Amino acid sequence: MKTKTFVCGACGALPLAILIANLSGIGSAAAGELTLTRYIDLSIARLELSKQAWTTTKQPPSREAMAALFAGFGSDETDYLAYTSAHREAIDGYLSAHPQARQRIDALSAAIAGAIAE
Repeated sequence: MKTKTFVCGACGALPLAILIANLSGIGSAAAGELTLTRYIDLSIARLELSKQAWTTTKQPPSREAMAALFAGFGSDETDYLAYTSAHREAIDGYLSAHPQARQRIDALSAAIAGAIAE
């Protein structure tokens, strides 16, 4: 799998979420081919990247970092948002059946809100 390497300009580190996506082979599916499980994984990785950016730089992740994250999943922000809109009930059902994923999303969201408020 061919991937781009992104290094955070502010902290000089490869964001963990991008590293996980690239090393785990998550991006091996065809571009735009989001499944429910991949969507949830991408959502969590997106929140992890945001948490890392807000806690280290007090700013949201750069467009380049987000684009690299989406690319690691073989997708882009437009496909992600379209999937969110088209599959809202399935997403809610998945999170109800997988409370650990919902708890992770809630915890990351709370950490981001806390970092923004600082």
